Amino acid sequence: MIASIVYIVLVVGGLLYLIKKKRDTEAKFPLKIIGYYILGVFAFKFNGIALPLGFIIYLLFFRPKVNADIKRQAAIFGLIIFIIVQWITPITVYMWESRTITIEHELESAFTIDFAEENELITRN
Repeated sequence: MIASIVYIVLVVGGLLYLIKKKRDTEAKFPLKIIGYYILGVFAFKFNGIALPLGFIIYLLFFRPKVNADIKRQAAIFGLIIFIIVQWITPITVYMWESRTITIEHELESAFTIDFAEENELITRN
């Protein structure tokens, strides 16, 4: 829940920052920045491995003329979010879930417990 809120704030804040940086006037500029971001985030999964297909398409086919640096930054921002969501987060979740957990106990063996004494302690309280 908290991670989702942080993710949304990060994405919206980053996109608003890029939209405010525009130098030249351009029609529907905020929608174009969102499009370049979505292009950078677009993933293609091949055998369970996420590949940044959208960013590769951006590098190969898109050559913007107006506000080119900001559009490039939006695509790179999308690639960074792609890396965080598709690669870093699953790895950290896997490492967290597969960590070793040790539980300390005071008794050496269950056969050394005096059950009568334990029963008195329980019934007294």
